[in-house]
Amino acid sequence: MATIKKRKNKNGSCSYRVMIRLNDGLPTQYKTWPTYQEAKEWAIQEEAKRRQGLYFPDKFKQKHTLEELIDRYIEQIVPSIKSAEDVIRHLNWWKAKIGTHTLNHISSDLLSNQRQELLEEVLPSGKKRGTATVNRYLASLSAALSYAVQECEWISANPMLRVRKLKEPEGRDRILTPDECSRLLEACARSSNRFLFSFIVLALTTGARRGELLNLQWKDVDLEKGAIHLKNTKNGRPRILAIVGKALELLQKLFTYRDTAKPFVFASKTRFGKLTLEKPWRAALKEAQIENFHMHDLRHCFASHASESGFSNIQLKTATGHQSLSQLLRYCHPDAENVRQLSNTVHDRLMHTTNLGTLGS
Repeated sequence: MATIKKRKNKNGSCSYRVMIRLNDGLPTQYKTWPTYQEAKEWAIQEEAKRRQGLYFPDKFKQKHTLEELIDRYIEQIVPSIKSAEDVIRHLNWWKAKIGTHTLNHISSDLLSNQRQELLEEVLPSGKKRGTATVNRYLASLSAALSYAVQECEWISANPMLRVRKLKEPEGRDRILTPDECSRLLEACARSSNRFLFSFIVLALTTGARRGELLNLQWKDVDLEKGAIHLKNTKNGRPRILAIVGKALELLQKLFTYRDTAKPFVFASKTRFGKLTLEKPWRAALKEAQIENFHMHDLRHCFASHASESGFSNIQLKTATGHQSLSQLLRYCHPDAENVRQLSNTVHDRLMHTTNLGTLGS
């Protein structure tokens, strides 16, 4: 239904602003006219076009909404994506905001406005999204729109390609000093959580991602050879981690006292539940008086110390599983002994300041 509002301009003249809002899946239309009669006539014409389906040059594309696209994309494509949970969360946000819009009216301007809302929206935690997170939301929708172009043929172009991504802050380079490492390990060893110390030592000496360790199952651990076989990694490439020194000792102890009904190395109280270590981790940081340090920074510590020890980028990328240098990795495959040497070196550098003999026993 059209609404016409009279406005008084700064020069004393009047104008008439028309707003057309119908429950037809189209965005609200606005236009300003100098006279009431012109505004009324335009509103009647535009409402008639929308009701008769003449507002679009292509009726086939008119009937598909963003909500339809997102539902189809989640059903057919998302299950094969590694970060499926994150993608679904992103797309559900878009569906809640502009899901009723037909695809023909998903413009770059509309998406730019939503990008700003993503950035300014206050989350239940009281915080706002960072620029990197906003870019992930944009990327998830862009992939769905590309799917609409290439496979569904519902639209001819992806409007997200004309929306600029936000500049992201430089990556963190926070690593532990030897003294901080000692204090943190001692605090973790005193934690009431029986997994925290083993988890942190393993993360420090392998460079593995938090998710890779939390999802680790005993069937992928070879204690005799001191190796972990990661099959489902972030970049889709399997790799081997070497278990050395204190990490191997702690895993052997966990294996001895494991619950055979639970497949995970770091098992939750329920059989198939996922463990979370956030609360004991924060408590250990507080006890050790360490600030501005995240669990993911343990991975940075491993990479930094390995690099300082003289290991090549090829060896380092093999151990950490980063995607960079992928062309070189097609031809260079350092063997497991090289990876073991790397882990041993990092283990010795980080652990020598701490008396590990009695910790975690």
